[in-house]
Amino acid sequence: MYTMLRKTLKYFLWLCLNLAVIVCLILFIAVVNYVNKLPPIAELLDDRKRGSVTLLDRKNNVFAWRGNQFGGILKSKGLNRVLHDAIISVEDRTFYSHYGVSIRGILGAIRINLREGRGPFSGHGGSTITQQVAKILCLLEGDNNSQKHCRRSTISRKLLEIPFALALEYAYSKEDILSIYVNRVYLGSGAYGFEAASERYFNKNTSELSLGEAALLAGLLKAPTRYSPINNKELSHARALTVLKIMRDQKSISIKDFDKASKNLPIIKENNINVIGSYYADWIMQDAPQEITKQSKEDIIIKTYFDPKIQKTVDDTILTFLKTEIMSKSTAQIAVVVMSADGRVRAMSGGRPSEKLPGQFNRAYQAKRQPGSAFKPFVYGAALELGISPNTVVMDEPTTIMFGKNNYKEYSPKNYDNRYLGPVTIEEAFSRSLNTVAVKVGNKIGINRIKTLAKELGIEAEIPNEPSVALGSSEVNLIELTAAYAGILNNGKKTNPKGWRDLSIKETDEVIITEGSEQGFRVFSKLAAQSLKYLMFSSVENGTGKNAAVSEWQIAGKTGTSQSFRDAWFIGFSSNYVIGVWMGNDDNRPLKNVNGGGLPAKIFSKIMEKISLELVPRNEIAMISPDQFDTLSKYDNTATKFNIQTQDKTIGEQTNSSLIGGLIRALLWGD
Repeated sequence: MYTMLRKTLKYFLWLCLNLAVIVCLILFIAVVNYVNKLPPIAELLDDRKRGSVTLLDRKNNVFAWRGNQFGGILKSKGLNRVLHDAIISVEDRTFYSHYGVSIRGILGAIRINLREGRGPFSGHGGSTITQQVAKILCLLEGDNNSQKHCRRSTISRKLLEIPFALALEYAYSKEDILSIYVNRVYLGSGAYGFEAASERYFNKNTSELSLGEAALLAGLLKAPTRYSPINNKELSHARALTVLKIMRDQKSISIKDFDKASKNLPIIKENNINVIGSYYADWIMQDAPQEITKQSKEDIIIKTYFDPKIQKTVDDTILTFLKTEIMSKSTAQIAVVVMSADGRVRAMSGGRPSEKLPGQFNRAYQAKRQPGSAFKPFVYGAALELGISPNTVVMDEPTTIMFGKNNYKEYSPKNYDNRYLGPVTIEEAFSRSLNTVAVKVGNKIGINRIKTLAKELGIEAEIPNEPSVALGSSEVNLIELTAAYAGILNNGKKTNPKGWRDLSIKETDEVIITEGSEQGFRVFSKLAAQSLKYLMFSSVENGTGKNAAVSEWQIAGKTGTSQSFRDAWFIGFSSNYVIGVWMGNDDNRPLKNVNGGGLPAKIFSKIMEKISLELVPRNEIAMISPDQFDTLSKYDNTATKFNIQTQDKTIGEQTNSSLIGGLIRALLWGD
């Protein structure tokens, strides 16, 4: 019996020894294999497929990021001491003494997971920093299946992780391994590495971090989304406090430092959470050259014309109206564009402020909707260019327009309230937004002239050859329509919406491309443009746009309501700003009790009032009255007079000598 037991024990020991030798041999081969595959350390510090984009406002302050943010190469030797100690204390306090794997740590994690009712490798991993680096590198290698495997907390993944970690410890120094870790670990909100996270959350370099800020960042290592200061301030602070306690217990910090930091945990500023200007940033990413913003491997900085103060005014105004003027169950969306007179876009809202997350549908430039009567300035602008006077009298009455090949189609426009006023002037018809007159004028001057003017002012939408075009039957987006109105403000010169100033490489500050500053070309005459501005001014003073008025300011603009009340618009301007407001449902359902002269005009007024408070002096809009137009047009040899009341399209064409007319015009009118 004793002999048999001894023989069995001897065999068991022999088996264990041989198995150990085999395991060690396999482990050795695996480690050597990994060592041979590892590249130079410099190649592992940043392995992104494309660079990030940092967006700066008009005063060169960061307001948004796009892409995986990388803040620049950090070396562990030069790492902020409190940040270094926070990372080591909370993640791997034996980092400098182990060889890549901590058996004690793995067994301890298994015990905790089982005690808490989870699987042995679900939850706590017990991984060293070196093992975490192994996982990070694994995630960035191989096909999709191997990457998915690296994400799973399984025994097989842990077994693969061990030789990889040992290989890392053999091939690189502790400083190198820690450098990989601090540069590539994910810390939430698109930030990879501590330098990026420091910029994202605190708008500062890691060298400037306080103890509390360092603790908050180190706390994100456990679960970046769960403990994100953006998603949950309370949880992030609780986790930061835990990190500080661990540092105190390990004597990395003094009790005095602990007390001070725990009482002053950092609060993330609103402009650092990628919310303010999110819609604006999305638009810039589409508007800027795609080969740079979407394909460049370099980190890019984009300087913009974004104004956070104006954006806050826009957001606050929208929220106020949503709370006070719109039914709680309403799904109506509100989009706003604010640009200065030169076309530089200062603020943008593409929907409800509560929904403004990166990548959300941006109704300011992505939604194509019918502008309704907000399209009429192009009709009357073309008419004024041809010499039709604002004093011209037109019959407001039920009318039918025949169109199409051989005039086999008919179109019968109706006024908003189904009332007809009889003889009215062009000025009155515009101010009251009479549909029948707009269609008559459009039909008289020709649809092609309207289309040409609209397109040259920046309307990119397809415009149909139908009389209904005079009432905005084509689909446009808010930013192009607002920019077209800016062209009217600028006396008939095309004004392109401009969002970015220049693009540069972050690391070198080398400017790649600068936005052109060329003056827009003239689309229609200054005479016609300034007369049109008066019509739009009259619309606010005496017509459908009364709600858009701003005390002590001249405001010009136009309301718009599409068919069946699906869209409500107000686009207008002062001498300094152009603002476009749109309301509607994403599914095209009609709005309830909303038209362009209602809520959109009121929202316009409130925004314009607030952003204009500091403007001194209060410049007036350059415009001319109908009587001035009649006088000045006599000297304008480019215009053609029409009699709307007749069937003759070219009655009374002017015959002024082009030379004499041109000289007089130059003297009286200038450019």
